[in-house]
Amino acid sequence: MSALHLMRAVRIPAHSTRLLRPAARPCHVPRRPVSGGPRYVRFGAESPGGGGPGKGSAWDVRRWDTAHKVWAGVGAFVVGYYVSHLEQVPETGRWRFMDISPKYEAMLAEASHQQLLQEFKGKVLPPNHPLTRHVRRVTTRILEASNLGTLDAPDVQRPKGTDEFWSFTGNPDELPPEVGGAKKWDLFVVNDDRVVNAMAAYGNIVVFTGILPVAKDENGLAAILGHEIGHAVARHASERYSQMKVLIALALLLDWVGIPFSSYAVALLYDLPNSRTQEFEADKIGMRLSSRACFDPEAVPEMFLRLGKLEQSMGGRHIDFLTTHPASEKRSKALREMLPEAYAIQAASPACASTRDHMAAFRDTWLGGLNPDRMSEVQWGI
Repeated sequence: MSALHLMRAVRIPAHSTRLLRPAARPCHVPRRPVSGGPRYVRFGAESPGGGGPGKGSAWDVRRWDTAHKVWAGVGAFVVGYYVSHLEQVPETGRWRFMDISPKYEAMLAEASHQQLLQEFKGKVLPPNHPLTRHVRRVTTRILEASNLGTLDAPDVQRPKGTDEFWSFTGNPDELPPEVGGAKKWDLFVVNDDRVVNAMAAYGNIVVFTGILPVAKDENGLAAILGHEIGHAVARHASERYSQMKVLIALALLLDWVGIPFSSYAVALLYDLPNSRTQEFEADKIGMRLSSRACFDPEAVPEMFLRLGKLEQSMGGRHIDFLTTHPASEKRSKALREMLPEAYAIQAASPACASTRDHMAAFRDTWLGGLNPDRMSEVQWGI
């Protein structure tokens, strides 16, 4: 048999057809034109659509003129300066911008004291006046209970009407007590029943006699003084001074972008909200101060309710958003929620513990085990 017949006679088994594969179809790959654009866009390069931060966009620094570069540098400096001067209020943890040197703060303290001496000349009650002693007693308890210092001892023998009455005798470079200086505070009880107010800053405490009927008693006066001393402890006066720099920078920025500067808009958006924040903060700090001094914590929200009723009786319409002080009812509600914390502070205060021990000794000595609610049964033996 020839070779040709032998090859025709050989047959491939059926099961072997599984090993056969169809021939691959030719794949057509389109050629990229030689004169076409780049395969990818580098980071920072301009996209084909014209957008992005590359050359030709508004963010391309190479296209900026000198004025834009100057303002961009100023803006970067302002942001960096602001962030680097942020700090937390130790008593509450709130972040704030604080930009004031200790030396300048000492100068503000002395200037503030001298201004008070001139402004209230002839109106300050003498140290031996009953109202002065009343305010002084409450103030001393608050300051000493929180280790904030003491009131400067007045010269009771100094004749009335002298120009040097309670004049400042400290070192001008001395820091105010709320920023680590000598812990000496000055008290001014101003005889003016028309002013329902009190204030404290840079070691000076001012109480107008018009606030005393609202205080009603020592507990109410402690609520007022605690709030005002809370402003001083939190250094709100220095914070307000620092905020002025932010307002100036904001005004310049608005002028640069073409928006007319409006003091009312800045006050609504920045100044007033910060003022209300400081007031709430002083409320909280003041309640802690008065509670640590063993005054009744519940007297704090009650005092603000009386203050709110006084505002209503005077016909003053209180709009919370347009005022620096929050509504008295809102403050009273917030302070009432703090009562458990205030009572815990009072229970942990060493000063209150000694007061409880003193009262317990009085009860054991004089009452002899009798019920205090039945005092008529006590035989004093006189």
